Amino acid sequence: MKKIKLILVNSLTITLTLALIACGSSKDLSLIKDIASEHISIIKVSTLPTLFDSVELTDTNEIENIALYLEGLNPGKSSMNDAIGGMAYLIEIFYDDDTETKVVISGNKYISINNNAAHTIPYDEATVFDTVIGDILLKQYHNQYRGTIVKGKILSVSSATSGSSIACEIQTDDNSVMSVSLNNARHIIDITGTGRLILLVGDEVEIGIDDNNVADQVFITNNARI
Repeated sequence: MKKIKLILVNSLTITLTLALIACGSSKDLSLIKDIASEHISIIKVSTLPTLFDSVELTDTNEIENIALYLEGLNPGKSSMNDAIGGMAYLIEIFYDDDTETKVVISGNKYISINNNAAHTIPYDEATVFDTVIGDILLKQYHNQYRGTIVKGKILSVSSATSGSSIACEIQTDDNSVMSVSLNNARHIIDITGTGRLILLVGDEVEIGIDDNNVADQVFITNNARI
């Protein structure tokens, strides 16, 4: 099997060091163009730190979307190693032969392949991956979360001095209004592709909550500014 590992890092909570992509030749970037969805049997998706259990994908449309995303990237010139804060999406793509390729996209800014030199990548291209994988991750969350998942629109947001969202009021799909604490939410994940880490009034969301209306995970499914 050919196994491709892709890590996409957004600016969230952990620090990843790009020492693993110290040096190499720009010719390795051509491997992005060699990804062929018709030879992929399974894609496994997970996150670092662990926000979801690993997802196994066999649906041909989902596999093709990820392959097309990688093929469409346009890396720029080489960059120096850096320390990146963020969450990592780990994707393992299994082919029907026994070769392996690693792709790392970090901080919505850099890309490297097979532990070679990091190259810049347009921010808009990096954040598109959120939309490619977002629906899959949300589906997995629905299957695994044992609390209640509410859907609705944000009516108001309370923020800390740092700017992070700490509480919100949401108008649910049945038109009731609910106050939700965000203090213990693991992350706010914007699956619209804008890479936003805070809530805004008007956002449409899906929020996993416990019996005390404390959020476990927040998904922005429709961005108020789009």
